[in-house]
Amino acid sequence: MLPLNYQYPLSAWIYKVLERGDKTFSEFLHSEGFRMENQKSFKLFTFSNLQFPYGKWKILHDTDRMEVTSDTATLILAFQIPIAIEKFVAGLFKEQKAEIGDRVSTIKMEMGNIEMQPEPEINGTVRIKTLSPIVVSQKAENQEQEQYLKPGDAGYEKLFFLNLMDKHNAYQRQMKLEPDQFDLETLHFNCMNKNPKSRLQTIKAFTKEQTKVRGFLYEFEITAPAALIKTGLDSGFGAMNAQGFGCGEVRI
Repeated sequence: MLPLNYQYPLSAWIYKVLERGDKTFSEFLHSEGFRMENQKSFKLFTFSNLQFPYGKWKILHDTDRMEVTSDTATLILAFQIPIAIEKFVAGLFKEQKAEIGDRVSTIKMEMGNIEMQPEPEINGTVRIKTLSPIVVSQKAENQEQEQYLKPGDAGYEKLFFLNLMDKHNAYQRQMKLEPDQFDLETLHFNCMNKNPKSRLQTIKAFTKEQTKVRGFLYEFEITAPAALIKTGLDSGFGAMNAQGFGCGEVRI
């Protein structure tokens, strides 16, 4: 049995793996992150939902649990990091073991094969499928709580791209590179699904810090410079990427 809200425990495991392999890098991601001049910070990594073979899992009726009958699962993990350390970071996960779940139920796993995915060809407009929900939100006027938006809502596209540009330039700043200038008028987002799938996830379940986050699963077309699209693929689209949101892959 696996809780439907397994993203936070999975994120915590990723941090533990990084800490065991490279404590300095782990502390940087967890405490510092990639910062902009205004001190806004990003973790710049993301991961997919766990992918089980078709028919090997099911959500139990009227519960927050899924029953898994597969002995394998696939996880896609992406980092916005220099090419020089990609293989090093991938190697940290070799032969690692994990116990993912909460106080109610857990699943024990261990890493099998690790594959470095080739860089996708990015040219002009690219079609991308979400592998974990994309979170886009804003605070409504005179309200403290976040308002979670769906594709098609007023302001969604602008917030989507502002977040992406901030992450790209935070990375550029950390690498001591000149920030790129992008023109919002030339950037385009088009959701390909009439009814994107809504996903409500609980973060830090069964704790005082428990909070609910809403994201959406869909396919979309994006027209933007290749460097900006690569930032989204490597670090995630939308918000809360290090908690397991906004992972995507290019559709061929």
